[in-house]
Amino acid sequence: MRIFLVFSLLFAAFSLSAQDVVKDISSGNDAYRDQKFDVAEDLYRKVLEKETPYQFKATYNLANTMYKNGDMEGSRDLYSSLLNDSLDPNTTGNIYHNIGNTYLNEKKYQESIQMYKNALKNNPNDEDSRYNLSYALKMLQQQQQQQQQDQNKDQNKDQNKDQNKDQNKDQNKDQNKDQNKDQNKDQNKDQNKDQNKDQNKDQNKDQNKDQNKDQDQQPQMTKDQAERLLKAMRNKEKETQKEIHKGKESLGGSRIEKDW
Repeated sequence: MRIFLVFSLLFAAFSLSAQDVVKDISSGNDAYRDQKFDVAEDLYRKVLEKETPYQFKATYNLANTMYKNGDMEGSRDLYSSLLNDSLDPNTTGNIYHNIGNTYLNEKKYQESIQMYKNALKNNPNDEDSRYNLSYALKMLQQQQQQQQQDQNKDQNKDQNKDQNKDQNKDQNKDQNKDQNKDQNKDQNKDQNKDQNKDQNKDQNKDQNKDQNKDQDQQPQMTKDQAERLLKAMRNKEKETQKEIHKGKESLGGSRIEKDW
């Protein structure tokens, strides 16, 4: 009687706990449909805190809610934890399909394609997985084309950058060469001008020096010599005047006077 009573109490407690779990799951489903995903997530987690036969269902629904809340990685981890050999093919296919959706939302098209293929292996009649597979393949092709275009653009950019760098280098080299050439030309011109100027200056200086030297080397007369020279020049001038007068007298003396 006593044992029966304990068993009865345990059964009643389990029934009450099961009712609470069912109620929480039902309330979570209502919140999910009303797009109150934070509320639904709390209710599903509350269920998972208890050891009940509803663990799989609560985990699956929690993964769906996290997916709606944008937590792709957390959702994917929960879906993956449910995969096991005891599941029927349709349920396994649905889990792979949902995992594929998490990758698709992250634009990880290669990974999503593999998940949709796994879903179709378990459920070949799943048209949703077939459609998503086709879409993922198309998006992967566009992604690869865009990556190729970006790569070509970067390569052309680098090539143009290197080409412009080389052109600027050559231009600067030629410009510096011309500048140095002009500078050297002007410098040589100025140097030659200065050299010619200095050379002419030295030549004039040497010529003046030689002339002064020649003048200095000419014999200088003493005062007596100068007076004698001057006296001699005067005596010579007197003689010259005398000869001139003599000539006139001779001319007058020889003249024939006419008779009247």
